[in-house]
Amino acid sequence: MKAAVLSGIENLEITEVDRPACNSGEVLLKLEACAICKTDTKMFHSGHRDLKLPRILGHELAGTIIEVGKGDYKFDVGDRVQVAPGLPCGGCPLCISGVPNMCDNMSIIGFHHDGGFAEYMLVPANGVQNGCINTIPLSLSFEAAALAEPLACCINAQELSKIKLGDTVVIFGAGPLGHLHRQLAHISGASEVILIENSPERIAFAKKVAPDYLIDSTEVDPVEAVKEITDGADVVIPACSDPEVPAQGIEMLNKRGRIVFFSGLPHGYENIPIDHNQIHYKELQIFGAYGCTSEQNRKALKILAARKIAVDELITDHISLDELIKGFELVDSHKAMEVVVTSF
Repeated sequence: MKAAVLSGIENLEITEVDRPACNSGEVLLKLEACAICKTDTKMFHSGHRDLKLPRILGHELAGTIIEVGKGDYKFDVGDRVQVAPGLPCGGCPLCISGVPNMCDNMSIIGFHHDGGFAEYMLVPANGVQNGCINTIPLSLSFEAAALAEPLACCINAQELSKIKLGDTVVIFGAGPLGHLHRQLAHISGASEVILIENSPERIAFAKKVAPDYLIDSTEVDPVEAVKEITDGADVVIPACSDPEVPAQGIEMLNKRGRIVFFSGLPHGYENIPIDHNQIHYKELQIFGAYGCTSEQNRKALKILAARKIAVDELITDHISLDELIKGFELVDSHKAMEVVVTSF
């Protein structure tokens, strides 16, 4: 089968590899859509703490089941499915307590297991057993279903930050995840959503979809700009990896506001300064959010199928597997929003 195999830093080859054998408890998919995540480009350029090489990348995916290994499972050949890429063990205290995305034994498709930038992909038995395969509603396209995973990550962050009716929400970053957060915040009851961005390409796209407020942080101080709009934000979500953003987010929060660290920071910026007294005197709450659960992926599929989020407008480019490097360049340069491989 054809696959994009990453063997080292910026060493990716479109090549022929053996199609995976489908053993007992496993499920084999024919890929129909796999979106490029910013994490994919990060792994291509600089690696990742969880990446095991060589690896077929791709974790935002949807496909058709072509083979089911022996076992009593609810799936059949021909089913249209989306896969939650995080494969928990299902038996540790964190899994049992309902937070399998925090499983200490977690393995991830596209990181530890071969992913969706290939003609076929195997879902390991523990992923099948732990509910990581989700049926796609008939009304939903494969490429839209592939975006259930990033939406599920947004759901995880917003459930932690407890957005409620009437909240003012600030989102740093007007990339695909920022726009998913923007729309999801309104579904959760937010009255105003403020987008902050510094990329001209992202700002131009955001103007087309008309958010409540759009702040260009290259022209104004984002903290002061937010305070001109509102007395202070109720929730701040940094959907970007700019190391200056967490401190700015804390400063613009209202009393008892919440900030959820949705994005990791670049290597070398792990220990950034923040104002402890702001947290203390305003009784602020800080949350971390990493990944998502299978249940949140199912919730994301339902939201997408109900057309509550305009996801199709975020898919700006469809490419072939042979054009994957070009797709990475489109994502890195901000010349595209969501880039989806649909031809394998």
